[in-house]
Amino acid sequence: MYSNFSSENILLISVKPEFAEKIMNGEKTIELRKSAPKKVSKENYILIYVTSPVKELWGICKINNIIKEDPTEFWKNYGSQTGITETQFSEYYRTNRNAFGIELKDVRNFSKYAIELKQLKKAFPNFMPPQTYSYINKNQINFGVLKQILKKIEDRTSIKK
Repeated sequence: MYSNFSSENILLISVKPEFAEKIMNGEKTIELRKSAPKKVSKENYILIYVTSPVKELWGICKINNIIKEDPTEFWKNYGSQTGITETQFSEYYRTNRNAFGIELKDVRNFSKYAIELKQLKKAFPNFMPPQTYSYINKNQINFGVLKQILKKIEDRTSIKK
């Protein structure tokens, strides 16, 4: 399903463990950011990297939409999809005129077979976990290693079904 990457950029996002769990279980379908990613668009892939202390890649999904709205309107329209409380949301955007959200779809959870940081460095030469997000161009990817990792995950998840 995800082994045929297109020639477009792939967005790599860093997510705290508590929010990564909510994304993986479907409770959080919009990832909040203070700025919108500019080098990706609808249907591009997102790799979900979980920050310290986990330091693993837990999933892959696609961008359904990139949303930009006034924070009040954003909360009214999408608050239930953010995985946080209204107080947390207001605090996060207290100094921002706009709220940005990346609406996620087709989330593929492989947290049980997470890809550790050392494996990521083999698949992505010069890999550094981003502060918020970064872009990976297809030319930066060692597709052989990445496809091996994804195949192992695919094999393990199909056995569990």
